Amino acid sequence: MKIKEKHKIVVFLSSVLIMIISLFSYQILKKEQIKITVNGKEIITSSFKKNIKSLLDEKGIEYDDYDKITPDINDELKDYMQINIVKIDIKEQKEYEKVPFEITINEDDSLSKGETKVDQEGKDGEKEITYELIYEDGKLVEKNLVSEKVIKNPTDKVIKKGTKEEITVASRGSNSRQMSVVATAYATGTITSTGTKPKWGTIAVDPNVIPYGTKVYIPKFNMTFTAEDCGGAIKGNKIDIFMGSKKEAYSWGRQTIDIYILN
Repeated sequence: MKIKEKHKIVVFLSSVLIMIISLFSYQILKKEQIKITVNGKEIITSSFKKNIKSLLDEKGIEYDDYDKITPDINDELKDYMQINIVKIDIKEQKEYEKVPFEITINEDDSLSKGETKVDQEGKDGEKEITYELIYEDGKLVEKNLVSEKVIKNPTDKVIKKGTKEEITVASRGSNSRQMSVVATAYATGTITSTGTKPKWGTIAVDPNVIPYGTKVYIPKFNMTFTAEDCGGAIKGNKIDIFMGSKKEAYSWGRQTIDIYILN
């Protein structure tokens, strides 16, 4: 065989070998039947790229740091690999709720006891609530509270509550009667003649004139007292008013006042 013919055969065989090697390399390097699921759609493709990130970039498939990509975006591509991309969308939502007003009750001695009067109407306030909404492929999966703030303060409702004792001045057929008495004061003692503890609102009386347990209204204090105690010097139209301290008792001294026997 001539040298020229041998050379042709060698060249031919070399070309065939190169083709076989190239085909073999192609089959090794190219990853087939890769399924990508994104936005509810499936894409079947193949690629020479090394990892998932390179494949997505090659195919122009958009994603961001919030999206869930499985397997991991840096994993190596394999034949028949299934890649799932869940698109994450984060939005902010504001909601508004009322802030109920509170009710404040103030005692008022210009109103009769048991009487009430609205001094100021209440008004609800308003608060703004901000939420973070997380969507996966367009479906809401999470709602998180971000902040709350009052944007309009409520106005309290103010009610006056009467404390003034209503007295019926003595008249024919009335159950109450007016008396003029000499009133002194005391601030000692731990127990009264009726077994109660003396307090502001307790008076000592002559039980033959004002029986124990009688309710006695004293206009001087605009208050009703209870006859619970007696004393050796308290005889006839005399009463002794229990004060909170000796100083108050000394300051009161001895006064002639009008009282009303209520029962």
